[in-house]
Amino acid sequence: MPSMLNDFKVEGQEQEEAIGSAMENLKVLEEELRGKKFFGGEKIGFADLAYGWLANLMSVFEENTGIKMIDEESFPSLSGWIQAFSDTPKIKESWPSHDKLVAKVSCPPREIRCCNIQMNQLVRLCVS
Repeated sequence: MPSMLNDFKVEGQEQEEAIGSAMENLKVLEEELRGKKFFGGEKIGFADLAYGWLANLMSVFEENTGIKMIDEESFPSLSGWIQAFSDTPKIKESWPSHDKLVAKVSCPPREIRCCNIQMNQLVRLCVS
């Protein structure tokens, strides 16, 4: 799956197309999760860890850009996975707080280019 954060380095019409592309990528994840708690079933596996940034950083991105990408109505399985993954004790205790992450990324509404640069830095911070 192509990097969703890289899709948001554009503006205007290209930005709208990038959002559409990102939504298509999210639909793929939605289908993979349908009927399952985690990507591999009932336990966290490699795919969950690989996509874990979605559970932690997508809400920061959404809050700072004003663009809602993942909602329970459009992506019920993905939303459920985000909740289950985020609520796992080992995951929860290893992440910085949501408020701390939001404070580190301050972007004007819908300024995706600014947010993308800062989100890439946050990804590196969260995985190191």
